[in-house]
Amino acid sequence: MSDNAFTYGNLILLYCNFNRDGLPNGQIDDESANKTVHDSLPDFITGRIALCIQTFDIIMKSKPDKFNTSIILISKSEHTRVITDQLLEGGISEQYIENDNNSKTIDAVINNVLSKITSVTNPPTIYFIGSVWQKEVFDSIVVSKLKKFKVHFEGALDHRPYDVIQKDKLTEEPKKGSNYYKHKLTNKAIDTLLNYIFSNKRK
Repeated sequence: MSDNAFTYGNLILLYCNFNRDGLPNGQIDDESANKTVHDSLPDFITGRIALCIQTFDIIMKSKPDKFNTSIILISKSEHTRVITDQLLEGGISEQYIENDNNSKTIDAVINNVLSKITSVTNPPTIYFIGSVWQKEVFDSIVVSKLKKFKVHFEGALDHRPYDVIQKDKLTEEPKKGSNYYKHKLTNKAIDTLLNYIFSNKRK
């Protein structure tokens, strides 16, 4: 994560794309009203929403560029209203909220953001709100695409079964560029060198 560029403003990416077993296309419906309802959002999504509200509150209380803050809510269109309502209940004004109903993966979200901020002289600090297991996926994207920007990952807990999370993880993993593999090789070389040094010290 680069700290070199002077940043101005804050961009919170609230990633709420999800699927739910047993319902087509991951939709959660109220059978009586045929619409998404407040209590039907899964815990791992409400956890991300709560973490977004907490992150927003910290920014508004501590940063001088707090009024130049935006939240991009990434979700399916049928979930947008109920998630927005939870953000409003948490004290966030709707003027700060934008919607992205088109990005289906974390990689697509980052590409969309890059198209908006790459040419900005003083780009905003980026906060990505997801589940803790998404950090590995997010870091692999940061290495190749976000190294020039100031980025923070904020992870909420996800208590779903391991196999369900792994299935989601497979759909999120981007194609890895050359920078990612260079980074992995560098880390491997450092580990090999340290192992060699410490093994010789023990002799």
